[in-house]
Amino acid sequence: MQSFWGDFMKKKILIVLIVALFCFVIWQGLKKPETNADWQDPLAVQSTAEFKGDMVTVKNVRNFRYTPEEKSIISYYDQDYDLAKISKAWYIVVPFANRDYAAHSFMSFEFSDGSAERTGNPAQLGGKYLTISIEARKKKGQDYSLVWGMLRTYPLMYIAADERDSILMRANIRKDDVYLYPVKATPDQARLLLIDMLEKMNSLAEKPEWYNTFTANCTSMIAYHVNKIWPGLLPKVVWQVWVTGYAEKLAFDEGLIDTELEFDQARQKYYITDLSQEAGDVSDYSEKIREFK
Repeated sequence: MQSFWGDFMKKKILIVLIVALFCFVIWQGLKKPETNADWQDPLAVQSTAEFKGDMVTVKNVRNFRYTPEEKSIISYYDQDYDLAKISKAWYIVVPFANRDYAAHSFMSFEFSDGSAERTGNPAQLGGKYLTISIEARKKKGQDYSLVWGMLRTYPLMYIAADERDSILMRANIRKDDVYLYPVKATPDQARLLLIDMLEKMNSLAEKPEWYNTFTANCTSMIAYHVNKIWPGLLPKVVWQVWVTGYAEKLAFDEGLIDTELEFDQARQKYYITDLSQEAGDVSDYSEKIREFK
């Protein structure tokens, strides 16, 4: 009799767990990313792009200025970029403090002329470099969590910003370690990559998607764009783009970084936090942080 009740309870618990799992999967599947919420200030405004031949107008390029207390002075502008003038792509890596397994990475695109026409506030500086950062869109009071990021918690967001926002804030205000690597790509390849990222940015503005810690994070989405344009350039299944702290070494090993140096030497050369802090918030900031030693 005791054995019968024991088996019965085990089956009952198993059924409850299966039903709970089924309900959880259905709930996750039905969840839709929010479009209107009280977003954190740096994530509140979506960037979009309007294409017209070789010209693209990027709307809402973020250009926040930051106080030492990391309080933000909100600023955006619209700008025209000549896609025929792209000269180089850069890969930025920002390791998480005390987390060797995690890092944030994003792209910057350099234009050969700095004369892109401003359609927004002409008093703002910048324009020769455009960064695209793929992030989890968080609400005010909401912290980022690797665990919650595996569930449908944060919408996926592409942020267009100038380097005096996206890099300076991390290097000078947060005091993060920042690495700025030249990408081994021709201007045409850099152009294709930027166009694909801007088109994805537009797609997310119309049809939001979920961020995911592993499958749709800052690094795996860059790998997605790279493989979409150049199939097979990166392995289809590679754990380093999921465990983002190791993607930097992956990019080096796969020959995506334009250097003849060994990995440790490259890390030393392209470490720019000190250069950024020495430069400060100046109009030629992007040139200053590229004065590699």
